Amino acid sequence: MSQTIRVVVADDESAYRKALERTLALAPECEVLSVCKDGQEALDVCLADPPDVLLTDINMPRLSGIELTRRLLRQEKGVAIVILTVKEDDDTVYEAFRAGALGYLLKTSTPQDVIEAIRLAERGEAKITPKIASKVLEDFRRVREEDEIDDTELFVLSDREQEILDLVAQGLRNKEIATKLSIAEKTVKNHVSNILKALQVNSRTEAAMKAVKAKLVEKA
Repeated sequence: MSQTIRVVVADDESAYRKALERTLALAPECEVLSVCKDGQEALDVCLADPPDVLLTDINMPRLSGIELTRRLLRQEKGVAIVILTVKEDDDTVYEAFRAGALGYLLKTSTPQDVIEAIRLAERGEAKITPKIASKVLEDFRRVREEDEIDDTELFVLSDREQEILDLVAQGLRNKEIATKLSIAEKTVKNHVSNILKALQVNSRTEAAMKAVKAKLVEKA
């Protein structure tokens, strides 16, 4: 039997909340702990009983999804946060990842994409729509000259951690990395956790971006 994934949903649109509930009902391993109508309610719920995954919109009353992400991760770093929104502008995408979001999907995503994002997030992996991913990498390449990135930052990693970070930056998932390096998936997950701490970032997506920028600085 699959491990239960405890999920909290936050969205201010009643119709969409109900649609998400129907979507999650398609995944028997997902246990919906609460469906919240605004960011503050979701923060209170998550702090009282931390879920495995928080699925949240961005534009909500009282507390935005990004501020919710930021405040929650200050106190409960073990919660994986997936943004599900209509917003895809560069500033919003960056702000979400910098706050610590692990995945970023548009509301046009299929129910299968949403469920996959939750499953991946519970394992510490990211689900990002291709359009958002290409937007992020393109913009980081464009602004690399303006960013205060020291290429020596990556030298705090061991050879194995650097190897795994390179594969993360290529978009490989933990299972794929484990297969490629002939090591256990749990070992990969532990290395990824150490990498996040070493690079002082909140998510593997942000770590991958930092790796890409550092590589570009080295070549400049």
